[in-house]
Amino acid sequence: MAQTDGKKMLLIINPVSGKKQGGKYAQMIVNKFTAAGFDIKAVFTKVDENAYDIAVKHGASYDLIVCVGGDGTLKETSCAINELGKDIPIGYIPMGSTNDFAHSLGIPDKPEEAVDAIINGEAHSVDMGRFGDTTFVYVAGFGNFTAISYSASIRLKNMFSKNAYYLMAVKEFFKMKGYHARVEADGETFEGDYFYAEASNSYSVGGLPILHNIGVRFDDGYHELLLVKMFKSPKELLKLAKSVATHDITHNDMVIFRHCKNIRFMFDEPTPFTLDGEFGGNQTDILIKNQEHAFRIFTSKPLPVDGDEYESPDLALSNSEK
Repeated sequence: MAQTDGKKMLLIINPVSGKKQGGKYAQMIVNKFTAAGFDIKAVFTKVDENAYDIAVKHGASYDLIVCVGGDGTLKETSCAINELGKDIPIGYIPMGSTNDFAHSLGIPDKPEEAVDAIINGEAHSVDMGRFGDTTFVYVAGFGNFTAISYSASIRLKNMFSKNAYYLMAVKEFFKMKGYHARVEADGETFEGDYFYAEASNSYSVGGLPILHNIGVRFDDGYHELLLVKMFKSPKELLKLAKSVATHDITHNDMVIFRHCKNIRFMFDEPTPFTLDGEFGGNQTDILIKNQEHAFRIFTSKPLPVDGDEYESPDLALSNSEK
């Protein structure tokens, strides 16, 4: 066990995340951390005080900050660490609908195991992104279906979890269109109509580990640029769907993939972005920069090296049903 006695922990709990599991597991979480020797201050988020507000207000004097919630709660906490300008490690107990970044880092889904990963694990540096004047943890994207992540209601997410996104995707299917963009990426320029595009630092986005095994590292100072061209026929759509299903997108000529430090997206008209599942504003010209080793986060083992065994919850479910 790591040395924990007397360490001061700010514990931030989003009580409505994950079918209100954050509130349900709060006492267990506090009890396990207390038994491990931490000196804890626990604070619940509220409508008018999110994790960012709490961490900025209280976090500067703590040895570590642990957040309980979804990707949005982690984003708020990490942004607060940046604002404080202190090297305070983050513990993350994922309770969201997809938990993409947690899955990529190998942070356990089960709350008890996630607590143990913080008690017994080590904090490792990871990159995050600058998006104009704000920041994001693992993905900034635009295109078809991206609005689903922030437009799905909390009630719908809590009722159907990840399936809420799939239900809304069916609803949005017949509204698909191409988004014209000019993209400058570390000296290269691309221009065209795109079905979807992202700058990310994760194996998994939207619950699909489509970027696994293609050189993704979480601490290398690079984001992964993914540009998916707008399909022009049902045949191209089927080809794209097959590439996603088989996690083999880089061999599809409709996909452009690069590792980049700086990415600039330019549009003819305001285009909505999503940042870590939240609305990122309508943009016409936005520069994304990698912020290397932006914060430290606890994991139960060293950061995965791309190529390590990875299995998403969806794949695990399908395998168990075979």
